Amino acid sequence: MTSLFAPLLLISACTGSKQDTSTPTDSHTGDSDTAPVVVPVWTDNHIETSSTFHGVYASGQGTYIVGTDGKAYVGTTSVGFTDLVAPVSVDFRDLWGQGAGDTLNLYVAGQEGHILNLAGDTWTDNDLGTNNFEGLGGSDAATLYAVGWGGIYESQGADPSGAWTFVHSPNGVRLDDVWGSGADAVAVGEDGGAAVRVGGTWTASVTPVTVSLHGVSGSAANDVWAVGESGTVLHWDGSAWTLVTVPTTQSLWAVWCASDKDVFVVGNNGTALYWDGTTWKDLPTGVANNLYAVHGSSATNVWAVGNRGMALQYKP
Repeated sequence: MTSLFAPLLLISACTGSKQDTSTPTDSHTGDSDTAPVVVPVWTDNHIETSSTFHGVYASGQGTYIVGTDGKAYVGTTSVGFTDLVAPVSVDFRDLWGQGAGDTLNLYVAGQEGHILNLAGDTWTDNDLGTNNFEGLGGSDAATLYAVGWGGIYESQGADPSGAWTFVHSPNGVRLDDVWGSGADAVAVGEDGGAAVRVGGTWTASVTPVTVSLHGVSGSAANDVWAVGESGTVLHWDGSAWTLVTVPTTQSLWAVWCASDKDVFVVGNNGTALYWDGTTWKDLPTGVANNLYAVHGSSATNVWAVGNRGMALQYKP
C-alpha cells in the first residue's frame, strides 16, 4: 500500500475525558517468534509533535487535524502536513468540516467555550464564555451542535461569528460527542447517558449501559452508532438502543459512518474496527497509540488520529 502523501515535512509543533493509557512509544508493535504476523492495513503518517489529536476532517483534497495546545495541521498530496496557525492556543477537542478547496468550511470546538471557524485562509474565533466543549457535529454550517459537560449549544445560521443558543442537557447528562442531520441529532456522554433531538426538542434517551460513551455518528436519524469504554458499541434505530458485540474490549473513542454499510471505529492501543453491514472486522493499524478521532472522504480514504502526533490513513 502506498501513502496518499509524499514524505512528510517534520514540523514542531470542562477538562477532557480522554486519557493517554497507551504504551509510551511511537514504535510499531513487534512480532514474537510464535505470534502470527499481522500486516497493518493503515499507512503511518505520523507528525512530529507532542500534541494529542482529537479531531480530523478528510475532504478528499486535503486532510485537516486539530489537537491540544491549539495545534492545527493541513495535509495535501503534494506537500504533506503543514502547520495552520490558529488564533488561540486552547486545547481543540473536535473538528467539523464541509466542502473542499474554495468551498472549504471548518469549525473547531475547544476548551474554555471557544468555537473557531476557518473559511479559506481566515480564522474567526467565537468565545462563548462557557465550559469546555467536547464534541461538535451537524450536517451543515447552519445546523451545527456543540456539546460539553455544561450543556448543548445550537448554531443560528452559517455566519461564523453568529449567535449560538444554549440548551440544558436533558437530565443533566454530561455529553462528550454529538452527531446531527438537519433538525435531528443524537448526543452521548458520561455513565451511558444519551440525548436525542427530534422536532426541535432535546430529550433524554435511555441506553443499556452505564459506561461512558465517547463518540457517535450515523448515516440517518434511525441508523446511529455510539462507542465507549471497554469495547462498548451501541446502535440507535430511531426508537431504542441495542448493545452490539464487537471483537475488542479496548476503550473506543470515535466512530464515523461513510454509509449504513461502512462504519469505522477507533480506540485505545491502535484499535480500529470496520462494519461492512454484516460483520465487524479488525483493521490492524500496526501502532500502539490511542486513536481519538476518525473521518474520511469516502470508505476508501479514511483517516484516524490520536496521541503523540499519530495520523493514519486507510486506503485499501
